Amino acid sequence: MDKKKTILIIDDDIHIRRILEIKIKHNGYNTITAKNGKQGLSIIHEQKPDAVISDLNMPRLDGEALCKLTNPIKKDRPFLTIIITARINPSEQEWINEMQDTMFMEKPFSPSKIIESLARYFENITS
Repeated sequence: MDKKKTILIIDDDIHIRRILEIKIKHNGYNTITAKNGKQGLSIIHEQKPDAVISDLNMPRLDGEALCKLTNPIKKDRPFLTIIITARINPSEQEWINEMQDTMFMEKPFSPSKIIESLARYFENITS
């Protein structure tokens, strides 16, 4: 039996963190939460989550900087990163395309779409 996958949720909005945490746990995953990108980066290094869901606009290290700092790690230890943001502009789409295993999801987002994306990613890496 595979061990339960661990999902890191990074968002400065406690309500979004809590909603995602409840939905993700309900779907059989373990969760870890962080309130900013700097705290999230530390957790990525120390606890090695299987996927990361991060807000784009956050204090102390935004989602873009977080992706650029974690992208080199993915060469040895791939994990999915889902960036949630209110609006995707063309310049953001350019840098996201350069990141390994990274995708945008626009707000308002559906927690079920996030769960589907996680399940699809984990299914693809195990098959």
